[in-house]
Amino acid sequence: MKIFQKHYEPLDFNDLVFADSSTRQRLLEYAENKRHGSMLFYGPYGTAKTTTAKIIAQERSAGLGFRGDNFYRATDLSNASFQRIANTRRLDLFAGVQLPVTIVDEIDKVPDDLQYKLRWELDLNCEVGTFIFTTNKLHAVEPGLRHRCDIVELPLANTSHWLDRARWILEQEGISRSDAKLLELIEGGDGSIRDLLRKLEDISLRAPRVAA
Repeated sequence: MKIFQKHYEPLDFNDLVFADSSTRQRLLEYAENKRHGSMLFYGPYGTAKTTTAKIIAQERSAGLGFRGDNFYRATDLSNASFQRIANTRRLDLFAGVQLPVTIVDEIDKVPDDLQYKLRWELDLNCEVGTFIFTTNKLHAVEPGLRHRCDIVELPLANTSHWLDRARWILEQEGISRSDAKLLELIEGGDGSIRDLLRKLEDISLRAPRVAA
């Protein structure tokens, strides 16, 4: 059974679509271990904030035999999580990760006292680990925590940025569409990757295949 959206979700940095080249370059420098500070991704739903965070963490530990489970949803984070984060970092460092990444998804939904505790975590342990936070509501993130992060906006990408990705996905499905038709399809969506994948799945289920 193939789940279309799962099958075509980005797998590495080159699969990601960004609204501008400067953001792409900045995040590539993080993925290549050239930057090491904590980051805060914000933007609308469906702009691949969580996926981007996971891929950056994956790329930073590429080729190593171990990488711990360093992903936390807002509802997962508790006071007990901080010891688990420390333990996982130690294992990552032992495996050769330059600076382990811990991802906290939807940081705005983490209680204020834990956001405040994360401020001190960034201050006291920045040499043994870094964080990537994601949010749809930047204003709801504790100001001191925001101030300690490299804040990166991941806005909706415009239609031309999605064209190559949409064309490639349909080619994998054995379907051909002109660029004009694909641009019309993309322009009719809401700009998110989830919406685009739903539309491409509709085409894949209904369109005739290109003869081999």
